[in-house]
Amino acid sequence: MQSPHHAVTQRFDAESLKIFTARHGLPSDAALAAVVALGRLRVVTEGTAIHRSGDPFRSVFFVTSGAAKRSLVQEDGREQILGFPMPGDILGMEAIDAGAHSTTVIALDLCAIIEIPFAAIEALAAENPAVARFLFHRMSAALRDEHGWMAALGLLNADERVAAFLLDLSQRFSARGFSAQRFMMRMTRAEIGSFLGLTLETVSRVFSRFQKLGLLNVTRRDVELLDMAALGRLAHSQALH
Repeated sequence: MQSPHHAVTQRFDAESLKIFTARHGLPSDAALAAVVALGRLRVVTEGTAIHRSGDPFRSVFFVTSGAAKRSLVQEDGREQILGFPMPGDILGMEAIDAGAHSTTVIALDLCAIIEIPFAAIEALAAENPAVARFLFHRMSAALRDEHGWMAALGLLNADERVAAFLLDLSQRFSARGFSAQRFMMRMTRAEIGSFLGLTLETVSRVFSRFQKLGLLNVTRRDVELLDMAALGRLAHSQALH
């Protein structure tokens, strides 16, 4: 497993690709490889946009290393975090119907992405059914995740939301071949709060309480989950059933 200090910035290599597609039941890593081969590499520095709301939709973006945040930015500058893309994620597909991006994605550290023209993907999918199935899988998974978080934010209290967030990160890291228990969070507590519908102060209190209870250990942004079972009981509260 990768060191928790390097898990987020680790390049999503061929072996990681195989692990990811196998664990997520995707049709084949060959389909993803064929899509990625259509694009070109871009390196995006911390704080720089991968795409912004209102940009014309021409490409999707496959994250190979680094971490980012996806958000809606209001006219007055307020930001609502919608998610935290990581290696293996494809960004921008929500803009297919509108022809313009409705969200902004900002790099949280140095990111490497593959920018893939969507017209090229459409042409390949018309010739290769495995590529079309791969795209359907990705869009279906994105909808399922979105619905899951909508339910969580409506039903769970602060402790349960933070536990669910930590376990979701754990599962996403594990699916990419990294440690499920030790990782670095590139997002700030305020950004976590925006995503979970909680204040910065509430997120900080929950992290402190979890640490006192022995559920986790936090050193700056390095996190070690010490009691996965207890976090799981919180994250899968009876409120969800």
